[in-house]
Amino acid sequence: MPVHRTWVELDERALVSNLNVLRSLLAPGARFCAVVKANAYGHGLRETVQILARNGVDAFAVDSLDDALLLRSLLPSAVILVSGYVVRERLAEAVRAGVSLTVYDKETVRALDACAGADVRTAAVHVKVETGTNRQGVLPEGLADLLETIRACPRVSLEGVSTHFANIEDPADTRFATLQLSRFQEALNAVHAAGFTPPFVHCACSAALILYPDTHFSLVRAGISLYGHWSAPETQLAAIKHMVKCDLSPVLSWKTRVAQVKQVPAGVSVGYGLSETTRRPTRLAILPVGYWDGYDRSLSSVGEVLIAGNRCKVMGRVCMNMLMVDASAVPNLQPEQEAVLIGRGGRHHVTAEELAARTGTIAYEVLSRINPTLPRIVV
Repeated sequence: MPVHRTWVELDERALVSNLNVLRSLLAPGARFCAVVKANAYGHGLRETVQILARNGVDAFAVDSLDDALLLRSLLPSAVILVSGYVVRERLAEAVRAGVSLTVYDKETVRALDACAGADVRTAAVHVKVETGTNRQGVLPEGLADLLETIRACPRVSLEGVSTHFANIEDPADTRFATLQLSRFQEALNAVHAAGFTPPFVHCACSAALILYPDTHFSLVRAGISLYGHWSAPETQLAAIKHMVKCDLSPVLSWKTRVAQVKQVPAGVSVGYGLSETTRRPTRLAILPVGYWDGYDRSLSSVGEVLIAGNRCKVMGRVCMNMLMVDASAVPNLQPEQEAVLIGRGGRHHVTAEELAARTGTIAYEVLSRINPTLPRIVV
């Protein structure tokens, strides 16, 4: 057991298996891009990228420039795309590092051209087209003007064109996804008519990668599936129905230790606010992990952890750095024993999806909000 009090374990074999499964689904000519934003969905950016790079991945998408610069220090020749926003004052850093940026406005393109000209470099950009999600992206009626601006900026190279689906995870009704794909194809036609042939055309997220090969174009962006989770239950059911071979294995386990064991009688309160009272003599295990670490406070009195293969209910409120569980069912419980917050223990498995269901959210949030300062250990 690691020397830490709370830590995250990454199953390298599971990550590589997921990678190979997803790559096997790629349409001919499509390149694989690993999405490693949000600290690689909570798994640890540095650790995850190093595993993927050793296994042939050479294109990565992040949300922030800082993450992109870290990746560039590790991978001198990889394609690194910032899918999120970069403040104008830092555009020159991106150009110097050879990082590709997502753009959707003329002002950023012109600023990049000036930065690249000053450093005698070329700024690679990916134009994000708005097709229906209404996040960042150039509206269709503004695309021609943006392309003309890129043409007028000799130090800016159109490396890619992209969009993002709003609800492609729901295969029961594909009308809106089909509409978005149609709008994206119209945008691509306009790009080609303007004389551009960007090497990277991409719109496929995990669900599209698995279910819809016609969305793969020349690049796919694999996110949650790479880490062994389905973007939605409906996506998994559709894959099974259509006999798509896609066996995914969760990569992350989250663990802590038992800090203290105490026996308390029936009728005593546990935790802040006297929020829960024992109904019988109870053996409590005190765990050194709380909402600062990413264990959501809404799991108070409803979450479960695994100790020696036994499910142990959270008692009272989750504290900032501590929580208490009912470990009465654990025989010979001792301080320093391992407790599993996410992962397997004996015949039981606490999944990120289970915690998400108990807290009214999605597995993405449960995973990505695990505190990035916790050690990530590759096993």
